Amino acid sequence: MQAERNILVVRLSSLGDVLMMIPAVFSIKNTYPSSIISWLVEGSVSDFLSNQSKIDRVIKFPRGELAASFKKGNVAHTIKTMKNFLRDLRSEEYDYILDFHGIIKSVILSRLSRGKQIIGFGKKYAKEGSHLFYDVVIDGEDKRLHKIDRNMLLSSYLGVKSIMPKIELDVPPVYHGYIEDFFNTQGLSGDVFAVNPFSSPGSDFKRWDIKKFGLLIKKVVDELKVKVLILWGPGEFKDAQRLKDEAGRHTYLACPTNISQLFALLKRTTLYISGDTGVMHLAAFAGTPVIAIFGPTDHKINAPYGSHCTVIRKDVPCSPCKNKNCQQRKCIEDITVDEVFNAVKETYNKGMVR
Repeated sequence: MQAERNILVVRLSSLGDVLMMIPAVFSIKNTYPSSIISWLVEGSVSDFLSNQSKIDRVIKFPRGELAASFKKGNVAHTIKTMKNFLRDLRSEEYDYILDFHGIIKSVILSRLSRGKQIIGFGKKYAKEGSHLFYDVVIDGEDKRLHKIDRNMLLSSYLGVKSIMPKIELDVPPVYHGYIEDFFNTQGLSGDVFAVNPFSSPGSDFKRWDIKKFGLLIKKVVDELKVKVLILWGPGEFKDAQRLKDEAGRHTYLACPTNISQLFALLKRTTLYISGDTGVMHLAAFAGTPVIAIFGPTDHKINAPYGSHCTVIRKDVPCSPCKNKNCQQRKCIEDITVDEVFNAVKETYNKGMVR
């Protein structure tokens, strides 16, 4: 592969999966600095990607706008929106298209692009038969390979060494200023832990009990003498407020944030605690020590990446699994407050925190 190449990478969603693709993309840019890398994505994470210097162009698939106009029966607007998107997508001819998503939708969008060669995962990692439509298929030996290492397999096809590159993400000063203003207004100083008791919509099955989060926060405040900031997102404010009230003193609600503002907040905090969420990966890439509580999801594939991250889980025979209707949930329910607190305390006392 020559140095100058036009490359389109495809990973539409979600936040965690998008973030776990960044090392593979950065490794390409590090190896071929003069290459032009465009990223096809959807949703609000597109703005965060636009702030990263190693990504030259972000193309946003307007899924939300298309769905809304179609639902309203506004056919003309739907067609116009799709035409504008396709014009943007096809404005460049790509030497390589790397489909990291591996679903039918990503294949269709890759095929609609003007690419000389489309590269994607084999049957082991791809879904919905998408592997049948690539020009080049890349597979690995381990089905439970971590997603970051899995993504590096695609970049290695372009001659990139499969070594985890140094990742330095940041956002413009205005986002850091927004967080500093919030901290100053709330009187937040010294060590502040961020706690995120929630998970993405439809994934309540992997949440640790919110009452246990309340007990954990009390122990953290009382024994470690730090302040705790509860993170919340759309539709979670009331639950976050109840948790704050239950946890008591030195507990605060985070300010409203988009992803870039949230990244700035996580860089400002001392330690992050949550279940398996996209925000967990955002904290890891912000360099913040992470305590991650895992239940049914596979920690080998989805764990936060780095020596500054600790996973708390139960090694039960039925885990990992994808049974969202499990009634016992021993994998997550059997994790105690003391277990999590001891991990938090050990990380804090070891000086792993910034």
